[in-house]
Amino acid sequence: MKPYFLPLLLGLVLIASCTSKSPEKADYLLLQGATALDGNGNSIPESKILIRDGKIEAIGGKDLAVPEGAEILDLTGKFITPGLVDAHVHFGQTGFFDGRPDALDIRDSLPFEEVQARQKQQPNRYFETYLRSGVTAVYDVGGFEWIIDLSKSAESDLDAPHVAAAGPLLTPFPQDRLDIFNIPPDRQMLALTSSEFGKEMVQKLTALGSTGIKIWSLNLKDSVFMTSLRTVSEEVESQGNQLIVHSTNLDEAKEGLRLGAKVLVHSVDDQPIDEEFIQLARQTGAVYCPTLVVVPGYSVAYQSLRDGFPLNDPNQVLDPDTRSLLGASQSFFKYHPNPEKYQEEIQNSFAQDEQLKARMYANLRAVYEAGIPIALSTDAGNPGTLHGLSIYDELEAMQTAGIPAKDIIPMATRNGAKAMRREQDFGTLEAGKMADLIVLEKDPSVDIRHFRSITHVMRGGLLRPVNVPFEK
Repeated sequence: MKPYFLPLLLGLVLIASCTSKSPEKADYLLLQGATALDGNGNSIPESKILIRDGKIEAIGGKDLAVPEGAEILDLTGKFITPGLVDAHVHFGQTGFFDGRPDALDIRDSLPFEEVQARQKQQPNRYFETYLRSGVTAVYDVGGFEWIIDLSKSAESDLDAPHVAAAGPLLTPFPQDRLDIFNIPPDRQMLALTSSEFGKEMVQKLTALGSTGIKIWSLNLKDSVFMTSLRTVSEEVESQGNQLIVHSTNLDEAKEGLRLGAKVLVHSVDDQPIDEEFIQLARQTGAVYCPTLVVVPGYSVAYQSLRDGFPLNDPNQVLDPDTRSLLGASQSFFKYHPNPEKYQEEIQNSFAQDEQLKARMYANLRAVYEAGIPIALSTDAGNPGTLHGLSIYDELEAMQTAGIPAKDIIPMATRNGAKAMRREQDFGTLEAGKMADLIVLEKDPSVDIRHFRSITHVMRGGLLRPVNVPFEK
């Protein structure tokens, strides 16, 4: 494990001298003086957080006993929260259309096979972006099998967030419609055509290390699919895995809950949720992952074909490859299928986004008021929804929807860890948990936009500033 790095930056004052390379470093690191927001809804003024061997040894107020010789970092006036958790990402997607040829086919310029080869070979280019955005854990809820392997290698890498992965998705769509997403023999989208195939895939993916079996949409009228899905649900339970259901339709979402879904991804947006939905969600203990920004993100990506891609990245955390790709967005306008109707379609798209947001926001408020667990989730990787940076937009959309900032913090930390099945390891500031946390200049419990005031991130006890690239 790497030693911690304590930078003399951004007004942070070291009381005891140390460096990341020092072989004489103390056994304990003490972060003291900040207001700690622990992820369970508690606020600890003038807190002390004692860290040893990458874990939180103890946390408390100013009266907490501290071992002699501990190295002390004074964070008076700052705020500390657990590291953020994005409970819905896709490492197989880039944030632009090259990862989603079904949305805009630019494969003549950026062949999908080459894009996916780069995603597989260089997923670490997103790691630093996530960490420097304050995201210390992510859940990839659908992609190629190599992402399951990524979840294993990232775990011991302090330059990476924790990763959980579901692997390939099962869906009612015909396989020939799904092959645009696949690179034979590797496939990330699989048509669920029989109970036998479904059972086989659950067993295979679970054995590989999948932490969720993802169902991409439901077709309630397809008896073969629904029979197969019930078998999948039973096998998921038998294997000790969890069912993840993608559905924006209320009837399909409720059926997913009846089948025992533990994670419900995307907002219900076709009609208001009802009492039956609430009761089903309570019975299953499902986590609701609203992904409020992903659909409007597509409109942003389409608009970038003419106007360029808007970036809000004051700490310059975006990786160079993505920055270059987005900088060239206007060069892909030639692939738009209806250039003569482009402006009209853009205007209609943004208008539809506003209607959709109104329904999503209302349903999110209803879920919140019912006390159903909600987890911060972006669907990062989709066009217009960037890895890492999109976390702030999603947080702010949740606040705009009517959830108080103080209540969003557990959704952005503890509940994401719950969705990943890692709540015993991280997600809250508690003794025995991993020392994954972020330091902020401003209080995010007052205004969730204050998460943008992040100055430092700690992963596994390693503390680094976010406004400079990590040392390699």
